[in-house]
Amino acid sequence: MRMSLLLGASLLVPRMLSAQDVWRPAAVEVRPFAGMFLPTGAQRADFTSATIIGIQGAMEFNRHVHAVGSVGRTHGRNKLFAKDGTNIWQYDVGAELNLVRQIRVEWDLRPFVGAGAGGRTYEYRAPGVGTRSCYAGYATAGAELQRELVAFRAEARDYLSCFDSPVTGVKRTRNDLGLTVGVAYHLR
Repeated sequence: MRMSLLLGASLLVPRMLSAQDVWRPAAVEVRPFAGMFLPTGAQRADFTSATIIGIQGAMEFNRHVHAVGSVGRTHGRNKLFAKDGTNIWQYDVGAELNLVRQIRVEWDLRPFVGAGAGGRTYEYRAPGVGTRSCYAGYATAGAELQRELVAFRAEARDYLSCFDSPVTGVKRTRNDLGLTVGVAYHLR
């Protein structure tokens, strides 16, 4: 049984990769980004829209598969404590799958989709309110316009996260969006 699975995989894998997608050592990417945190649903009742800044690191295993790690900070305001400031830290790991379309000799368009999981920390600045952390997951879609080792990126992430209310102590699932633009530096 194992031998037939190995033989089947050895026949399928070369067909899945074109000549340009031959396996090579993973390439590293550094991706600083900035954008907007947009609370939706019940999250909108407790937080205002705010800016996001952060950085991603990625490993490109081939032209179509990336492992991604991100850290982002939202400097916003909550509506729970007279609009006091709140830092929201988002940290996660995930995967991106992308297509590569050459649009000019030196430019590649790389639309992508992905998903990941991690955590979120709410750092409240209201007196007597502690920091709270919980889990988070996301789905993402976007595109990268790449020329040689530099690319311009646009990404939309739809987050589902738990929210541990500092007022009631009740944990609930919440939703928000992150819309960002950035640059990717491909280190070879």
